Amino acid sequence: MAKPNEADQLLSALLSENINARLRDSLERVKAACDFLDSSGVAITPTAVGNYCSDRWKGPKAQSIRNAKDTLFAYLQLRRAHQVLPASTRKASREPLIQDETVRAYVALIKAERDEAVRHKDRIVAGLRTIPGLPIDDLIASGFKPLAAKPERRVSDEARGALERLFAAENLASVGLELYRHRLRHIATKKVLLEKADVETLLALTNSVGTTTSSAPLLQHADGDE
Repeated sequence: MAKPNEADQLLSALLSENINARLRDSLERVKAACDFLDSSGVAITPTAVGNYCSDRWKGPKAQSIRNAKDTLFAYLQLRRAHQVLPASTRKASREPLIQDETVRAYVALIKAERDEAVRHKDRIVAGLRTIPGLPIDDLIASGFKPLAAKPERRVSDEARGALERLFAAENLASVGLELYRHRLRHIATKKVLLEKADVETLLALTNSVGTTTSSAPLLQHADGDE
């Protein structure tokens, strides 16, 4: 069993050496992939790490990792030796066993990303539920006549900043999400998490009273093709 800090020590040693920029980037990407798989309860393997890196940065691929025995593969092996998977991932599953290791690892990666996307969606839905709706009792009492306009609530600068960071393309991509035609969806599965009306409702808050910020730049990349 590897020591808890062995992998970090190796990574620090490698990054402190006079290595080329490509290897440095690859080391940092492999570390990010290992961190994601470990936090998601997915086994760290060259295939799983390679698929994660390929999805986000076009590399390094699994075979490239295996070939770099003294750097990328050595670091991955230390991370895998120290990984402790949750007991739930080791229980018997009703799902059919996938014989091919590459396909099995990729399916596990997609499931982990799906679960993360669902948690992200739940957080957004919970936030939407805090937005006050139309007071139906007042509407009935008024005989369905237009209600007197109430003073608009000014959204705080902190709230607008949080929304802008939430919908920033690089932040969405870091958790496997993207804006496509004004809809929030998962990059890998293409599953829509928020429809156009929901996205526009949230982005409209960035144009609330007291600000000149426009949500248009946040949606510029949402009208592209797949």
